[in-house]
Amino acid sequence: MIKRRIVLLKKLTSVIMICSLALSSGCASSTKAGGSGDAPGAVESTNSEISTESKEADAGKGTAEEDTANASASSDSASSNNAEDSEATDSESLSEEDLSSPIDFTYQNHPMTLMNNETRYASGNYYTVQLEKSDLEKYPKLQKKLDELNESGEKMLNDLFTSNTDEINEMFSQGCQLAYEFDHNLYPVRADGKVFSFVIENYTYLAGAHGYADYSNYNFDPSTGQEIAFSEVVKNTEDLPEIVADEIIKQNDDLKDYFTQCPTDRQNLIDSFPDRLANNARGLAWTIDYDGMRINFEDYAMGSYAAGARDVKIRFADYPDLFTDTYNNYRDAEIPDVKAVAKELKDAEDVEVAASPSENLSDTEEEDYGEDWWYHTIVENPGWEEWTADGIDTTQGTPSFELSEISSNTTDWLNEDEWSKKNNIPLPDSFPYNDGTYTYSVTNDPEGGTLSLTVMNDETQTLCGNFYFDDFIAAPDGGEGLFADFTQPYIHYALMKDDILYVSLGHRTYASANPHKSYIVAIDTVSGKTLWRSADQVCGSCNFIIRDDSIICGYGFTAEPDYIYILNRHNGKIQKKTKVKSAPSYFIPMDDNLYVLTYNTEYLYKIK
Repeated sequence: MIKRRIVLLKKLTSVIMICSLALSSGCASSTKAGGSGDAPGAVESTNSEISTESKEADAGKGTAEEDTANASASSDSASSNNAEDSEATDSESLSEEDLSSPIDFTYQNHPMTLMNNETRYASGNYYTVQLEKSDLEKYPKLQKKLDELNESGEKMLNDLFTSNTDEINEMFSQGCQLAYEFDHNLYPVRADGKVFSFVIENYTYLAGAHGYADYSNYNFDPSTGQEIAFSEVVKNTEDLPEIVADEIIKQNDDLKDYFTQCPTDRQNLIDSFPDRLANNARGLAWTIDYDGMRINFEDYAMGSYAAGARDVKIRFADYPDLFTDTYNNYRDAEIPDVKAVAKELKDAEDVEVAASPSENLSDTEEEDYGEDWWYHTIVENPGWEEWTADGIDTTQGTPSFELSEISSNTTDWLNEDEWSKKNNIPLPDSFPYNDGTYTYSVTNDPEGGTLSLTVMNDETQTLCGNFYFDDFIAAPDGGEGLFADFTQPYIHYALMKDDILYVSLGHRTYASANPHKSYIVAIDTVSGKTLWRSADQVCGSCNFIIRDDSIICGYGFTAEPDYIYILNRHNGKIQKKTKVKSAPSYFIPMDDNLYVLTYNTEYLYKIK
């Protein structure tokens, strides 16, 4: 297990907001959750377009690089002189014309790469924002804020690379040859005398199954340089959740079918708003547009990773009872185009940082952070038989409950989807899915040598870890016959409880082809150690459930025995098994009842 890894990753997590633009300082909210496409209000300006414009401007003016450098130097000097020569202009000294006039500014991407000789260890970037000279004189407080935070972006990203090289190098030495990524994209939304607003897309990839994207929002009063409060924009938060849910479906056609199939995900989105709106809506990536409010939702906000990150615009005119009138000053005027005032400069030169060893962290630092976040864990395979780690009680114990059969209904074949629609009971999700606290996603590529599971804690908005099960791919004791070549294992299901990750693995064909299938492994996510492995052929079901100190799962396959199994969740021992008519597929708890769907039978049990 990689020592001090949590120190690195906690720093990485904490720096994401600052490196995105280094513009937080209490002025931005961030919502957590892969790539989302263009953000609303995005300036559709590519580097090639900027380069073309720069080349056209080169006639008689030198190179684009010289122009950028000169403009930057001039603006920096102007900013410094203004800060020294005068106090910032307050809104009272600005005319109504000033307040409705556009603010011209430029923004520039600064890429950085951490290199170890010819190997790329990590890459990232930060942005700087600079007001044009005429607007700099009107809004020095805004530029002062931007100047302070622009400077911290480079320093934080550089410090991140140079001070954590040891940990990244150790991860590479463990076999993970994937560079980390900390990418950001800036999208201007509004820039006038009333509002300076933009959103940052933060994409983080930590060598797991996939990356993770969230958004940071910035809404400044240009006159004061201070953050605009959510309550200054929205006066009716009671109706907001339903309005957002309705509008996001209208503006994203595919979500209509998605929420129809997964109604609980829509309700979960609505239910998330009280937490999102706390502390000036810190959990909501909202920005103020010229004619409404935009909201960017992170990955998993819709319920699953497959649904992606989404955005929605709530227009002032459509919901006048929702908003204050403070920023709705374009009712009878043409809506400005932010692209006319926000100019993206050509990317700055990529700065390479050499991966040199850093000083070891002190024991105090390690103790302060604790070993509670394991972002990249190679799960140890203790062997191919039932196994329990030293120090764990191997007593079988008794189940935490009893299952009493209420009814059963047998057919030739039970269509689970039809059963779900008929009874209005959703089936447990397959990967990626959310259990209400954690989100799980996998890479099942045994032929390519990768079985990995990524777990996110949605309540704390943290990454629990990327867990690699590559050591579980090549099982011994392969049989013969037609199906012996189809025994590659897959990760089937996972649940977290009390910092323990429970994962079911195995192939999907006959046990005679290879007996090492359909078992559960328990991993301590604090230490990264494997705690136990259950017996084979106990959990071939699409899901399992944890209730108190027991796990309910099931196995069966064609002519093989069909049972519901109850396992001791602390050591994986079988506490009880119940014969059923065919292989269990789904376990669906409903209060104190449990539906068990098998190949041909619907069972209903009382849990007592």
